Amino acid sequence: MSRTYLNVSYQEKDEAKKLGARWDASARRWYVPEGMDTAPLVRWLPVEKPESLKPKSTEPRLTVELVPQTCWYSNVRSEVSTGEWDKLKRVTFERANYRCEVCSGRGLKHPVECHEIWDYDDERHIQTLTGLIALCPACHECKHMGFANIKGRGELATDHLAKVNGWTIHQAKTYVRECFQVWQERSQHEWDLDITYLEQFEISSHSSSPRRGDRPGN
Repeated sequence: MSRTYLNVSYQEKDEAKKLGARWDASARRWYVPEGMDTAPLVRWLPVEKPESLKPKSTEPRLTVELVPQTCWYSNVRSEVSTGEWDKLKRVTFERANYRCEVCSGRGLKHPVECHEIWDYDDERHIQTLTGLIALCPACHECKHMGFANIKGRGELATDHLAKVNGWTIHQAKTYVRECFQVWQERSQHEWDLDITYLEQFEISSHSSSPRRGDRPGN
């Protein structure tokens, strides 16, 4: 069953949530829960457009994946040994034939880097590892746009994001702003870490994953 999505601005999210709206992390949009009366949320309901005027939306080839601030101290590299991390990188790189799995390119100094793919359960606040992917340095930089900004490379990363996805710079900047809105919301919570994905490589965590109360906050 399709969901009824809402046009809720970041400034209005708290009010919409209090009135019953729920957040769809995959679609990055608020929606009306099934069976709920839409009356309290009517002002955020979308105005239907004729089919000829509806924009064609497709999943971008290259996405920005900002890790919540409260998760900065927990990742695969912090949970496995150096030798195991090297093994994971080697398997990932060989599977991709040392080419970027997004743009098929290679870096100048080193061909590819290993990127961790995470899924965020916004209801239970669980950060789950779902894969490892080989990316060229340029595409990898886009994934961590916040770090690119800190290094003064935000514009370069945004240009690459636009190029790979066939976007205008304006479209790329709009998308990045939306990603940071999601990041701000997720950074207000503590997250539990799930890296059971690594069991297929016969690797398990070498340390107890920090519980929510043990992790540093904002």
